[in-house]
Amino acid sequence: MNRSIVPPPSRLLAAFLLSWAAPLTLAAQVPVIALPSEDVALSAEFEDVFRVGGGGADWELFTSITSLAFDASGNLRITDVGPGGEDMRITVVDSQGGLVTAFGRTGEGPGEFQDAKSAVTFRDGTMVVADYGHRAYHVFRPGGELEQMVRFASGGDEVVSRSGLSLPGSSRALLLRAEVGGTLLGYPYLAVTASLVEKPEGGFSYSARPGPGPRVFERLSIEESPIGVQEIARAWVPAEAEGAVRVPAFSPKLLFDVLPDGGFVYSDSTGYAIKFAASDGSVVRVLTRPIMARTVTDDMREQYREMRVAVVERDFGFNELPAAERNQMRAIMDYDGAIRAAENYPVHGEIPVVDDLRTTWTGSVWVRRTPEGGYPWEDHVTGSVMSGVAFSTSPAPASAIDVISADGRYVGTFPAQSGAIMFAAFGPGGLVAYVETDELDVPTVVVKRVPTEVR
Repeated sequence: MNRSIVPPPSRLLAAFLLSWAAPLTLAAQVPVIALPSEDVALSAEFEDVFRVGGGGADWELFTSITSLAFDASGNLRITDVGPGGEDMRITVVDSQGGLVTAFGRTGEGPGEFQDAKSAVTFRDGTMVVADYGHRAYHVFRPGGELEQMVRFASGGDEVVSRSGLSLPGSSRALLLRAEVGGTLLGYPYLAVTASLVEKPEGGFSYSARPGPGPRVFERLSIEESPIGVQEIARAWVPAEAEGAVRVPAFSPKLLFDVLPDGGFVYSDSTGYAIKFAASDGSVVRVLTRPIMARTVTDDMREQYREMRVAVVERDFGFNELPAAERNQMRAIMDYDGAIRAAENYPVHGEIPVVDDLRTTWTGSVWVRRTPEGGYPWEDHVTGSVMSGVAFSTSPAPASAIDVISADGRYVGTFPAQSGAIMFAAFGPGGLVAYVETDELDVPTVVVKRVPTEVR
């Protein structure tokens, strides 16, 4: 099986970058299909299947769930990183919520994790865990046995100090999905260039400079060591993002997911344009809806910048410390510079229509629209890149979700007030899963079944 994988997100990436996206120039022969303009309401009454976690058996004591994925048997694979985020374990439950197996532990050896946050699951149940400590990928068979470890692809020249400390000179963080046939599709969301400099007085200083990654879809194969990179599609880059260190807020995201036939679907524009691509990356059709993007006003820009300032004050203000220690920590973290950056953060001129996108097991497409009168949801992009998790467990603002069938028909829309959400995992037979947390942030995995018409 030609399995492929992509590098993991780094925990050193800047928190304040957004992805950008813009329309891809399409060949004249690519059909553009206009879907209806009026919403047809769908009911969000989904069948309850089971719940695990929240204080049941010992194996259900989850702390911080970082990825969910179904296999073809309907088994759900759950990764949890433990209280400190340093002790990842994988739990597999069957389609009724019964324990199948659990594996994974912290350690130095093959199959043991040093710095791992989440996993990617192929349909046959094979799992791949990117371990930044080992700088390698653990490939587990469906039963949880280690099959092999494969070295990361080189991200650039290595930086080495005279004291012997070394780190990659550059790396790229990719958002990724598992494809049919055992490959992974990734988008290099950010590129990070690191430097390690010896100080004349001794010791060293470290810096990491993040910037937008290349606008490409990539497939990386573990048949080579280190893995080889294959670029399969390149998206157009708007002028404002060329060479940008900070991509403007509200810039359209590059959202994507895989299809059962080996292709994939993505959105990269401010407007409503859902592009279907073949496995080689070529666009074969585009589905549109006449829903207009909203113009950003001066008041909206100011409100957004005020929000960023508040985040800097919360995370880097160190207001709980005495004055001397607070000033020292603020200087180390360049608090004043972060405040200035937040106060002057660039803001895109329009609010994109599409805010999230996922495909179901059979190839239908769920399209979450940006809330009417609200802003795009950033947590599931910047949050996942920062933490290394596969998805954000923070609740998204209520918004309409369109459903498009596998053959390109508009099925209907879950209204914002319906309570429907964009699920973290879609499985066979209409199974879906998401994470729910209580007032103490204790997570529970909730599994439901959606009706046939929206699968």
